[in-house]
Amino acid sequence: MKTGLLTVICLIITLTAVAAQAARFVRYEAQGQVNYGEVVGDTVYELSGSYLAGAERTGTQHELASVTLQLPVDPGEVSKILGTAVNTKRPTLSLPENPHPRWFAKFPSSLNPDGGGVMLPPEAENLNYEGELVVVIGKTARHVTEDRALDYVFGYTVGNDFSENTWYGERKGREEPARLISKGSDTWACLGSEVVTDIDYRNRRLVTRLNNEIVQDGNTNDLIQDVPELIAYVSRYITLEPGDLIYTGTVLFKEDARRKMQIGDELEVAIEGIGRVRSTIVPMFASGQ
Repeated sequence: MKTGLLTVICLIITLTAVAAQAARFVRYEAQGQVNYGEVVGDTVYELSGSYLAGAERTGTQHELASVTLQLPVDPGEVSKILGTAVNTKRPTLSLPENPHPRWFAKFPSSLNPDGGGVMLPPEAENLNYEGELVVVIGKTARHVTEDRALDYVFGYTVGNDFSENTWYGERKGREEPARLISKGSDTWACLGSEVVTDIDYRNRRLVTRLNNEIVQDGNTNDLIQDVPELIAYVSRYITLEPGDLIYTGTVLFKEDARRKMQIGDELEVAIEGIGRVRSTIVPMFASGQ
C-alpha cells in the first residue's frame, strides 16, 4: 500500500516538473510596438529581444487578451523554410525500402500568421492544405548527428503547408507554374502564434478542420523520417540557422476530404499541447494584397 502511494506521488512530481519546464514564446504588438514575449497563463512577459538569442524579461507585462499576436518569428530574420513531401505513414503509400526526405523550400514571404488570408490564384486548379508539426531551429547546425539533433531545436509550433498540387508535378511545362511556385507562393506557409519549448513533440494528436469538419486526424508519431533524422540529413548539406523552420510532413487525410480550396473556406490545424493556426481562403487579388 505504501509502495503504491509512493509511486503515485513520484509520478505526480515528475509530471509537474515536466509541465513546469515547458514555455511558450510569442511576438506581439502592444501600444504600436512589436516585441518578443513569454506567455505564462494569461500574461505576456516582455523580453529584451528575441527568445532565440536568450533574451530576458524586462519587467513589463501585458494581459494576453490585450495584445495582438504576430508570427512567432520575424520573417526578416528567417533565412530558410524547409519542408518534406510524403513523409507520413499511409496505408496505400508505396516508397523505396530506405527513402530519403523529399525536400522543398518556402520563403519568408510565404509565412502567414494565425487568422491570415491564404491567397488563391485564379489559375490554381488544386490548391490544398496540409496540417503539420513545425520545428524551430535554435542553434546553428551543420553536420549534426541524429543523436544530437534535438539539441539544436529551440521549440515547436503548428503549421499549415499550402501547395498547388497540380503544379507540383510540372507536367504541362510553361502552361503552369513550376514546383518552386507550387510550394513557395506568398501566404502559403501558415504558422501558429506560439513556439513551445522543452516538450516532447512525439505522440501528439494533430487535427485539421475544414469549415469545422475534421478532414485530417493523425499523430506526430506518423512521420516516416522523424525530426532527428530530418535535421541530421539536411544539415549535412545545408547550414541551419536560428529561426529556420522545418515543416515535417502532413498526416493522413480522411477519405474524400481532400479537395481544391474555394474562396471563403476556413481551416484550423491544432496539435495537442502545441497550439493551433487558423486560415481563410481569399482571392489572390483581394484589396490590400
